[in-house]
Amino acid sequence: MMRSKRFEPIQEIASASAADLSRAMGEAGRRVGDLERQLEQLKTYRDEYVQNSTQASGPIDAVRLQNYRSFLDRLGEALRQHLINLDIARAEYEKRRALWSEKRVEAESLGRVIERFRKEERYVAEQREQREGDDAAMRISLAGNHGSDLP
Repeated sequence: MMRSKRFEPIQEIASASAADLSRAMGEAGRRVGDLERQLEQLKTYRDEYVQNSTQASGPIDAVRLQNYRSFLDRLGEALRQHLINLDIARAEYEKRRALWSEKRVEAESLGRVIERFRKEERYVAEQREQREGDDAAMRISLAGNHGSDLP
């Protein structure tokens, strides 16, 4: 069996794996994008809440102030947790990107090796055909020469 044929299934597996990893990387990238948008929405909501609360008319009593601060604390905690989730999602994306990149390089390298093997195999086949053609021409020539030596 030719070397190129032995390596083709390995290269196909590596290519399929790279494609799977690419999809997983895409999903992780979308997750990062979703979390970034949600974070911006949370920040905007917090900023609008602060803006609207400071513009509210009337005196601020202790209960209202306590509720305001409590709500801002909960928003702050939600933002902190969201940032943690975003950092985790970014790390997951980078991990998947690195795995995809590694597998893609492997698949491309195997593809180049297979192509080199195919070129070598074509060269060997062409050389064999040339030798066989030369041998056949030699046999015909020799057969022709022997036939003319007859009286």
